Amino acid sequence: MTKWNTIPNYLTLTRLILIVPMGISIINQNWILTTSIFLIAVMTDVLDGYFARSLNQSTALGGLFDHTTDALFVSAGLAYFAMLTLIPQLLPLLILLSFTQYALDSKVLDGQKLIASKIGRANGISYYLLLGISIGFQLLGLNSVLFVQGILILSWLLCVTTIISMLDRAIALWRHIHTPK
Repeated sequence: MTKWNTIPNYLTLTRLILIVPMGISIINQNWILTTSIFLIAVMTDVLDGYFARSLNQSTALGGLFDHTTDALFVSAGLAYFAMLTLIPQLLPLLILLSFTQYALDSKVLDGQKLIASKIGRANGISYYLLLGISIGFQLLGLNSVLFVQGILILSWLLCVTTIISMLDRAIALWRHIHTPK
């Protein structure tokens, strides 16, 4: 039985709770509060992994909780930016679909740890970076056409790499299923 009252899980829970206040602050365009919330979320994401490893509290369920929270946090944040028409609406949806595929492929429902691919891991980091850059540009008032177009281009590139990652996982699963044993 997994013990839930651990430091890593409380840090992840903090990030999960921050989703709604972050959304409200983005919609209200309170960029100082949004930046603060984002920085707290990044710190909890870094620290939950550190404490899980250093305190030997790493579990498959804790990893699923962490990764699910990350997917929800970045997709929600980017969805709020999509409502402001700064991010394509497709990206938050692709993030959730990609994460769902990742979780199912990894057989987390059977209690196994998540199995990350290189492109999937790079995308996960890039989602956080895109959200942080978007928040930072708003905080600094960098709303010129160049910056807005740059964010849009990065967003579409992430849509493409997310689709590639999903296809890669699907092909790997198909090969695994159809490989003679």
